[in-house]
Amino acid sequence: ARRSVITMAHSMQLTKRMLQKLKSEAAKGNFKACEDTLVEMKIHLTNFPALPPRFEASPTAQDELLIARECLEQAVLISAQAQDENAFERNFMQLNTYYIDTNEMIPPSEQEEHIRGLNLLRLLMQNRIAEFHTELETLAPHVQNNSPYIKYVIQLEQSHMEGAYNKIVNASKECPSPMYVPFAENLIETVRDEIGACSEEAYESLTIEEAQKIMRFNTKQEMLDYAAQNEWQVEGNRIVFNTDSTSDNVELNSIELIKNTLHYAKEIERIV
Repeated sequence: ARRSVITMAHSMQLTKRMLQKLKSEAAKGNFKACEDTLVEMKIHLTNFPALPPRFEASPTAQDELLIARECLEQAVLISAQAQDENAFERNFMQLNTYYIDTNEMIPPSEQEEHIRGLNLLRLLMQNRIAEFHTELETLAPHVQNNSPYIKYVIQLEQSHMEGAYNKIVNASKECPSPMYVPFAENLIETVRDEIGACSEEAYESLTIEEAQKIMRFNTKQEMLDYAAQNEWQVEGNRIVFNTDSTSDNVELNSIELIKNTLHYAKEIERIV
């Protein structure tokens, strides 16, 4: 038994050294090296008997759980830095087991609200609204109301629902953590795609200037590039959408129509 404890202590020290190496590589932005270290570290963690799903009795059970949770938290944060959404989802699913199943075995993590908020932002950015609300419901009301990380994402989702796109465009300037900036900026692209889809449904064409304003592009060239990406035609000073509609073009306020369309769609999705 004593030999087993000594061996486990050695494994713990080795894991801590690997974790420090991982943090150092992440600070340098060396994500390829981080990936290699993560693979090595996760393989090494399989030697710890106290980790889920085994949860075997061990003299060092609490230490094993704490170091494993921290390793997975770093994996999630590195995935966010690298903007690797698939790796983020994979790592968060592994980490979430610790947040849910070990909360009575080890003290809560100072990083939990930060990372949970980041995951909510990812779901919102990917337009996975049903999963966003499912995940949100797992958080206690006092966390939703008081955590700056969770409140930030909830406010973003409300702005999304209301069509308050100026708030979303400025979201990256208000992020509670630098880690949130890439996902917040990608959310702008998600919103822009929704506006573009609604514009196609609502109009046969718009002037370039009006489309640029509605879709929140800074320059005319950015608008033209986006039009080309969506295979919209440019005829003179107008962008012609891909539509089979033969109905008369009705002059309506573009911004209000798009806001209402998105709001109704989101309300229907919430009800369903």
